[in-house]
Amino acid sequence: MNLKFYPDRRLPALRRALQDLLAILWTGFWAFAGWVTYQTVMGLEVIADGIRDTGKTFNDWLESFKGAVPKGIPLLSNFLQSQASQLEKHTGDPLIQLSQTVRQDIYDLAVALALLIAVPPILYVLMSYGPWRWRDAREMGSALAFVRAAQAGNRVEQAKAVLAYRALATLNFTQLMRASRDPVGDLSNRDYDRLAAAMMDRAGLDPWRLAPPPDPDRRLLPEATPGPAGPAVRER
Repeated sequence: MNLKFYPDRRLPALRRALQDLLAILWTGFWAFAGWVTYQTVMGLEVIADGIRDTGKTFNDWLESFKGAVPKGIPLLSNFLQSQASQLEKHTGDPLIQLSQTVRQDIYDLAVALALLIAVPPILYVLMSYGPWRWRDAREMGSALAFVRAAQAGNRVEQAKAVLAYRALATLNFTQLMRASRDPVGDLSNRDYDRLAAAMMDRAGLDPWRLAPPPDPDRRLLPEATPGPAGPAVRER
């Protein structure tokens, strides 16, 4: 797959880079907002900690009470021990279990609120800007592959003709007349440069990419015998 993420010209490339930066900043901002929300709600864990500490305090008191009960007193020792154990089951232990439930509820609420705040705006960017940006990069990459194939096959003029006809079919009239004062005349005269350049520019490519490669053996040399108007020049 051919991909080209930034146009050749500086201003359109800067515009794409700015759009990418804004999309990244947008995503980062809402991700940070979700994280702050999560941390803020998780701060409510102090409530669960307080309930747990209260339950542990009750249990510690009851354990101290059971340790202070005199041993060996018929009926009374067993009665006091059993009453202390019953109080643990109905005071300290339920509070400790309640603190665990409250902690889990706080965690669930923190995650839900963080996702509710962060996910929708991030998904909006990913689902709108992301696909458009991918199609744009793929279109520029395909256009560049088209140009390279034409240059490799030495079919630059034919490629210009294809681009000129495509420009006539796809550009709106404002763009078309901006590219050429007489588009139909250009096609009739096989003057494809202006329309091809407009199509290249729309694809994000600089028109110089379709310039024919220079011939390294072609140079200007003066003739040995000067003419009336000065030394004649011949191409070789």
